[in-house]
Amino acid sequence: MEENILKGVRDINQRHTVSLLNALEKGVNRKLHEKELEIESMNRKNKELGDRIKQVAMEAQSWHYRAKYNESVVNVLKSNIQQLLAQGTAQAREGSGDSEVDDAVSCSNHQRIVSGSGNQGLQNHPPKCRVCNGKEVCVLILPCRHLCLCIDCEGFIDVCPVCQVMKTASVHVYM
Repeated sequence: MEENILKGVRDINQRHTVSLLNALEKGVNRKLHEKELEIESMNRKNKELGDRIKQVAMEAQSWHYRAKYNESVVNVLKSNIQQLLAQGTAQAREGSGDSEVDDAVSCSNHQRIVSGSGNQGLQNHPPKCRVCNGKEVCVLILPCRHLCLCIDCEGFIDVCPVCQVMKTASVHVYM
């Protein structure tokens, strides 16, 4: 009988131990699963932050290029202002202040340009962009109607470089 009691106590202890181990295993598995989900969430956020860092770096590079471009435009405009100031003294001596070159880039001279009765020298040497001085003019600025920009500079200019009137629109002109 004592053996049966001892055997029963051992069985009860063994069941309690198994039950305790099962409960511990479930708790550990639950905690492990929670931590795995947490790690997965952190990895996802880390990837999103990495993507955002790349995007911000690209935007910063774009702003850097734009600043460099604007800096070069400012330098060109300063040079143009200095040239215009130098020409201004020469034009004051000229008398009326009219210049063939200025007429060629202004749309106020459009009848002579369209009809071909304008200055023949201008047709051989088309006017250059007033911003970059590199490319041929092909953009008409509105409302002032000055034909004075190339297609590359048009997107960055808000004010007519000839008369300083605020640009409301522009038209690409095929010549």
